[in-house]
Amino acid sequence: MKKRAFFVACIFSCFLISCRNIGQPVNKQKSGSYFIDSKGQIAYCQNGNWFSLGISQMQADAKSFEVLSEDIAKDKNAVYFRGMPQKLVDKSSFYVDQQIPKDRFHVYYIDQVLGFHIIEGADPKTYEAVAGHINWARDKDHYFYSNDPIKVDRNTFSFINDYFLKDKDSVYISPNIGTFKAILANTGNVEAINKYYIKIYDTIYYPPFQQGLAVVKRPFNTIHKIRVLDQDHINIDNKTILFRGKDFKYVHVDAPSFKLYPIDEEIDSYGSNSYSKDKSHVFYNQEIIPGADVKTFIPLGNDFGKDTKNN
Repeated sequence: MKKRAFFVACIFSCFLISCRNIGQPVNKQKSGSYFIDSKGQIAYCQNGNWFSLGISQMQADAKSFEVLSEDIAKDKNAVYFRGMPQKLVDKSSFYVDQQIPKDRFHVYYIDQVLGFHIIEGADPKTYEAVAGHINWARDKDHYFYSNDPIKVDRNTFSFINDYFLKDKDSVYISPNIGTFKAILANTGNVEAINKYYIKIYDTIYYPPFQQGLAVVKRPFNTIHKIRVLDQDHINIDNKTILFRGKDFKYVHVDAPSFKLYPIDEEIDSYGSNSYSKDKSHVFYNQEIIPGADVKTFIPLGNDFGKDTKNN
């Protein structure tokens, strides 16, 4: 019992010493990671979690030290990321613009371990993140994806939906699902159907979600009306059901009466329902469930269901 009490006392003492040594936040409105103690010593401790992440004592000038964001700071001598001096930056002109590190010469991206790296070709005055599109940015001359410039026409480039893009010359597939590339010439009349599908004249396109696969293309003679059922299922003119760009596997599905069962979000994290029905059949993964009663069938997860005939 005495040994245990002694051990607890030691831990508590270490806690008090560490708390004393870490000091107070330099600017708690901007960061919970930079601290100054009573002797004017600056330290970096990520989120104040000294017990798990430790403390990095810094050789920073306390009088000129300024916190710029959670992990970025500067003094008269250097710019710091997580307490580490950054050698690439021009410290006299350095600033943080909407969480993006910049100076008068360069824009930087952040390697969480190594710190700042130059984004080649980026203009500091006009570089900005593209709202609503992760990993995308732009300046007056370029669009960038994951810090690399994309070869497109800057003035006409735009997002069709989450996975297709266009400029005056071409329609492109997004680089977040593979290699950024043109899939066809832009002849006009490019429309988003939902965040996956697009329509160009009377042809439907669906993105590939695996490396090496081509965009799924489904031409029609004419398209008058499209009914979106979910991100993967669409109804074309009440005649054809498409699932992920291809015709529904059961070829005799009745498109006018076709419906999806509600999604159980706890089970299906992808938001696409495996269960569906028309006036005559219940389907699982586009195939008929033998004997299932259309009026009373209820899904019970990915592999089970019940109706009045089969409880």
